[in-house]
Amino acid sequence: MQDIEQERQRKQDILMSQVVEAGYDTIAFQVYCEQIKQNGSQDIDLWTFEELQKTIQDFIKKEDQKEMQQQNLLIVQNDSRQLNLQTNNTQFQIQKIQDDSNFITEVQCQLPGRTRLTDYIMENTHKQVEIIMSEYLSKSDGIISSYISFKIETKPIGWVVNRRFTDFQKLREILVMTYPCHLIPPIPGKKLKSQTGAAYLEKRMRIMELFLQNCLYHPLFKTHPLFSDFLEINDDAKLKEKFNQYEKQKGPSKPQEYTMINGSCVLEISNELSNYSNSLSDYLKNSQDIYKKTGNNFNKLCTDLENLSNTLTAITDNFNTLDKLTDSFIKQTKSKGAIEQIQQVYQELSKFVTGWQYGVNFQMKNVKENFYEFFRYHKKKQSSAYEYLQSKNQLQQKYQNLKNKLNEKKEQLYNKGDPTKWELPPDIPKTTKELQFNKGEAFKYMLPNETKQVSEVREMYAFMNHQLQDEINQMIDFRIKVYAKKFVRMGQMRALETAKFHHILANFLQVLAEMQGSTTGQMYNRRASVFIDQRYDQFFGIKPK
Repeated sequence: MQDIEQERQRKQDILMSQVVEAGYDTIAFQVYCEQIKQNGSQDIDLWTFEELQKTIQDFIKKEDQKEMQQQNLLIVQNDSRQLNLQTNNTQFQIQKIQDDSNFITEVQCQLPGRTRLTDYIMENTHKQVEIIMSEYLSKSDGIISSYISFKIETKPIGWVVNRRFTDFQKLREILVMTYPCHLIPPIPGKKLKSQTGAAYLEKRMRIMELFLQNCLYHPLFKTHPLFSDFLEINDDAKLKEKFNQYEKQKGPSKPQEYTMINGSCVLEISNELSNYSNSLSDYLKNSQDIYKKTGNNFNKLCTDLENLSNTLTAITDNFNTLDKLTDSFIKQTKSKGAIEQIQQVYQELSKFVTGWQYGVNFQMKNVKENFYEFFRYHKKKQSSAYEYLQSKNQLQQKYQNLKNKLNEKKEQLYNKGDPTKWELPPDIPKTTKELQFNKGEAFKYMLPNETKQVSEVREMYAFMNHQLQDEINQMIDFRIKVYAKKFVRMGQMRALETAKFHHILANFLQVLAEMQGSTTGQMYNRRASVFIDQRYDQFFGIKPK
């Protein structure tokens, strides 16, 4: 154990000295770690010291090369400015529309800043940050109205806050505004006044918990300063100020204004991405229907299990009634022997059916929490993904419409043959006469302001077009993570419930065997006791009482 702690300390020391204290971008390093190893930015124990050392060296080399390229670019830009000053010939920068079937480029954008959440994750890579919502309570909001407040714990940081549903709404709206080209996870719809039951509120709380967990899992969303504040700030007035501050801001209108982990946006328009987008549309629509049917089937299963539970309750009542009748008969007649044994059988049958009912109720709870609600949430997530795809398609259509209108306008102006209406900039490398006989060249320089506007819309569309596949993969990756966590736990609890019923059945068999003078039941019961003890110890680290 001491060796493990020493090794962990060595890894933390090299991270602090070579990345944090050396001034490298800690968020970029986390992203780089995720690219090398899944969850590599979350758990330092996944790395050997040698692996981590090599990863740090490769990252530093990559960052140094990037910085060198930026310095060289600045030198080239400065040289160009000097040359322009010397020649006194300022070149007009043309916004050119390139081929929309094969276009890819990369532009520099904004880097995310540091937050208390991302700092903690970076400085405690061996610890897994978790967001848990387990409680809610009704609070007064004046003399008449009230609202539900949900408790949020961020472990192991130790942050504990209470948030109302409108806080979640505002957080999501600001994330949508800040990252319009990304797929923001969904939250529940507005609460119906008639819906105030525990089951309804529990369901909403689970969806909001998944929303926060999804944001924490996303490499970009967790870097937003408001996300960190949302999890930490206890003062409602201070949080409201933060909301107001961000609500006054405007989202990015071009990729250069966007914030990305690596400080760059890839813009791409290609036939391959067009095919992916079309296929994705069909996939989302079809799988959405399957998710809906699956949710309905699990809902029916819950109803069937509830009916079975009610039937088992009735059967238990029947055996209890037989037990009372037999007990009354024994007391009245002072009978002994077989009649006492049949009474014991009724008692054991009552326990047996009660255990059976417990198992059914447990299955019903398991199905609701781990199947029905899971598929309901991810059906909602599928809807969000489809809306996200539609937003991309609307942006694409907007660009196509603007481009077509611009080309039609240029065509009309060119055919009229009056260059004074073309809004040509003063300094271009072509004469007006040359442009009149070369339509392609004329189109490049005509209406520069409108051409620039169309190009900016095209750039945002191209960025979202490229980002689409990454966001869908991120959504599926998070779904797998939730699948694994929920269904592993469900399997453990199902095994425990089976063990409990195994114990009840063993007791019943022991009674029957003893009536026949056999020791088989005792042996069976001992095996069942050992079995359930092992299961309790395996899942909970305790022995059953």
